[in-house]
Amino acid sequence: MANKAQNLTSQHTQIQPGIDSNQRHYSTRGGWVQSLVAIALLLTSMGLVTGGLWLGFQLVVNPDTIIRVNQWLPEWAQIPTVKRQSAQSLAQIEASLKQQGQITGEPLSLEIDTQTVQPKTILLPILNQHPNCQSDCKQINELRLYQLSSRGQRQKPQKGETYYQLVNQVIVEGPEESFAIAPLVAEVASGSNRPLPLTQLHRFTDTTPTTGVWFYLLARRVQGSRAIAYGQVWHYNPKRSHLSLMLQWTSPTGQVPKWQQVTGGGYPELVVDETVDLEPQLHVYQVKPAQFYLNPIQLEQISLVQPALNSPAYRDALFIARNGLWSPSYKWLQFIKQQRHKNQDWSAAAQAQMDLIRLYAQLTQKQAEKTWASPSQEVLADLSDGRWGEALRVFQASPENTQEIASLLKADSGQLWNRVEAALRVNPNRPEVQAWGALIRAAKEGRGSAIAWLKQQPKTTTASIDYIKRLLSRLEGDFSTPKISSRHSSRLVGSVEPLAKVNPAEWMQPNQQALNLEGKVWYQVQVAAYHDGKRWRRTPFSDLQMPTTTVDSLWHQLGLDSEPKINIIVLLPDGQQEITIATVKAVQLHNGFLRLLVASKTISADNPASLKSRPLALTEAAVEWVKPDPIPLVDLTQQQQPIELTAILPVLWQELQKSSQSVKKTSLPNFDQMYQQLGQWPVQLIDLTGDAVPEIVLTVAADAIANLNNPQADAELSNGNQSRPRTIIFSGSGKLLYSEFSTASPLSVRVIADLQDDEPPALLVEDKKTYYLRRWSNQLQRFE
Repeated sequence: MANKAQNLTSQHTQIQPGIDSNQRHYSTRGGWVQSLVAIALLLTSMGLVTGGLWLGFQLVVNPDTIIRVNQWLPEWAQIPTVKRQSAQSLAQIEASLKQQGQITGEPLSLEIDTQTVQPKTILLPILNQHPNCQSDCKQINELRLYQLSSRGQRQKPQKGETYYQLVNQVIVEGPEESFAIAPLVAEVASGSNRPLPLTQLHRFTDTTPTTGVWFYLLARRVQGSRAIAYGQVWHYNPKRSHLSLMLQWTSPTGQVPKWQQVTGGGYPELVVDETVDLEPQLHVYQVKPAQFYLNPIQLEQISLVQPALNSPAYRDALFIARNGLWSPSYKWLQFIKQQRHKNQDWSAAAQAQMDLIRLYAQLTQKQAEKTWASPSQEVLADLSDGRWGEALRVFQASPENTQEIASLLKADSGQLWNRVEAALRVNPNRPEVQAWGALIRAAKEGRGSAIAWLKQQPKTTTASIDYIKRLLSRLEGDFSTPKISSRHSSRLVGSVEPLAKVNPAEWMQPNQQALNLEGKVWYQVQVAAYHDGKRWRRTPFSDLQMPTTTVDSLWHQLGLDSEPKINIIVLLPDGQQEITIATVKAVQLHNGFLRLLVASKTISADNPASLKSRPLALTEAAVEWVKPDPIPLVDLTQQQQPIELTAILPVLWQELQKSSQSVKKTSLPNFDQMYQQLGQWPVQLIDLTGDAVPEIVLTVAADAIANLNNPQADAELSNGNQSRPRTIIFSGSGKLLYSEFSTASPLSVRVIADLQDDEPPALLVEDKKTYYLRRWSNQLQRFE
C-alpha cells in the first residue's frame, strides 16, 4: 500500500499543470549562464582596477612604461611622450646634442628653485643652420624643456654640477610668409605659404599674467623700406610641464607684443601693434579659460564685430569705430555709459570694447595734435581722427600743396572712404564730410563722378553743392577765386515773438534784395546763440558792428546761405510740441543784439497766455537734446561710482525752503525723513563739467514741492511764476552747482542741449524775455 501511494504521488507530481520538464531544464541552464557572466564581469573589473594600479605604479617608478602602453593604442589616442634620458648637467646636454650634429641656442630659465636658488626649469632652443644663406642662417626648429632632476635637487650648486631631466620637446615651425606681410598687402604682393624662420627666444619683461610662464619667439625681416617683426607667443604650464603655442603675430612697425592693462581686469592684456603709417591697427587679447587638460587657458581677441549691448546707439558707436572713427566713437560710448544707470546695463564685455576703442582713440588724437611738416600728412592725421573741419581748413590754406593732397586722396585704399561713408550713415547732415567724400571721388574718378555722388546724398543742399564745386576746382588748379571759407549748416537758437507790423527800413537782406511783405505772417527771432563755423557765439554780440560787419558776411556766419530755414517750437499746455518751419528773410543788428525776420504760417504763439513757455527758434542742425533715462534719487547709491546722499539731501531741503512757503522754514528734518520724502524724486545723470563724472540734475515740478508740507498748495500753484518747474544741479561729490529755488530767480532750465562741438552739454535757460545758453566755466566754477 505504501508503494502504491508513493507511485500515485509521483504520478501526480509529474502531471502538475503548467510545469514542463524542458522548461525546468532551460531555466536551470539560464541561471548558470547568468552566474558565469556576472563572475566574468567581476573578474574583468578586478583586472582593470589591478591593471590601472599597476600602470600607475609603473608610471611613477618608470615613466618610460607609457611608451609600451602607446604601442597598443590607436594613433589618435596615444599619449605624447618624451624619451626619458638619464639626468645630465647642462654642459653634458649641450655636448651630447653637439655630438648628434645639433646646435643649441641660449637656454632660457623658466622657473627658479626657491631652496637652491638655481634654475628649476630650463627651455633649450635647438637650432638648424641653413647652408649658403645670407641672413637668418640659424633658426629655431625645436624647443626642449628640462627640469631639475631629483639628483640635482639634492645637490647644491657649489658642490658640483646641476642635473636636469628632459620632460618635453616640441617642433617649431614659423608663421607663413603671407601671414607675416599681411598688414602690408596694399604695398607688396601677397606672400607664399612657406614658413619663415624664427631666430630668437625671449621671455616677456612686462608684468605678465600669473598663469604659468609666457615667452615668445622672434625674427625680423626687411620688406621693402620696412623692418617688420614677426613671431609666436608661447605659454608654459608648470603643473603639466606643457608647452603651448598660443598665438602667431606680426608687426610692420617692428614692435614686439606687450602686456598691459587695457580693460582694468584681473589680468593684463596682450597687445599686438600692426599699425601701418598713420592707420592704427591693434589686436588686444585677453586670457580666458579653456577646456584643455594640459593647458586650461587661451588667448581670446577683443572683437568689435558683435555689440556687447543691444542698443541702437551702441551699435552705431561700434559701427563708426570699425570704420576708423575712433575718437568720435569713444566720446559717444562715454556718453552712453553715463546714461546706463544700472550696473547690469554695462557689462564687462561692453567695457572691454570701449577700452579697446579708447586705445585706438589715444593714437589718432596724438597723431592729429602733432605738428606736421607736410600738409598732406596733417590732412591725413585730421581725417583719421574724424576732424573733418580742421582737415578742410588745411586743404584750403595750402593751395601750393593741393596736388600733394590730391595724390594722398587718390592713393586711399579704402580707409578714408570708409570713414566718410560711416560718418554720413550715422549723421547725413554733415557738409564738411560730404565735401571730403566728393574730394576723394574727384581724385579717384574725376569731377563728374564726385558731383553725381554728391547729388545722391539725402541731406545735400544747393548751397553746399555750389560750395563743394569750388573746392573741386582747386583740385584742378583753379585758384582764381578768393580763398573760400568753409560753409556750414545754420546752427542757431533764439526766442520767438509775433510782429503785428514790419518796417522794411529796419531790416537788411543779403545781396541788397527788396523785402516782399505781401501774403505772409511775420515773426521776430531774438538770437540767443549761433555757431559761426568755428565756435559758438552768445548774446550780446558786441564784436558785430555795422558797417564793419556786412549783411552778406553776417548771413554767412549764421549759416543761412546754406539753408535759410528755421524751426519754431511751441510747448502746448498739454505738454505736446508744435513745430512749424519758417523761412529767414532778413536780419537786424543793433547794440550787439541780433534779430531775424522770419515768415511762417500762423502758430500758437499768437496766443501767449495759453503757452507754458516762450516759443523757441531752432535750426535743424543746431543741437541735440540730452535726455537720459531718469532714476530715483535713492538709486544714486547703487551706481558704479556710488554717490552719497548725506551731502545732497540737506542742501536740497534748504533750497526747497527758499521756494516761498512750499516747504516750512523750520530746522532740517533728520536724514531718514528727508530720504523718505525725497528719495523717489527722479534725477538724471549728465556730465556737464567735462570731467567724465556725471552731474546730478534734478527738475522738480511745482506740485511735487507743494505736496511736501504746505496746506495752501492749491493757492500757490495758481501763481504762474510759482508753478514753473525748478532745476537744481549737484556735482558727483554732492556740491551744489546750480539752483532755481530762489524766488528772486527768473531763470528756468528748459532742456539740456548737446551743441555737437566736443564740449560738455549746455543748459538752455529761459527768462521772462528770451533764451540763453549757459555752459560750465572751469575758471569761474559756475554756469556762464
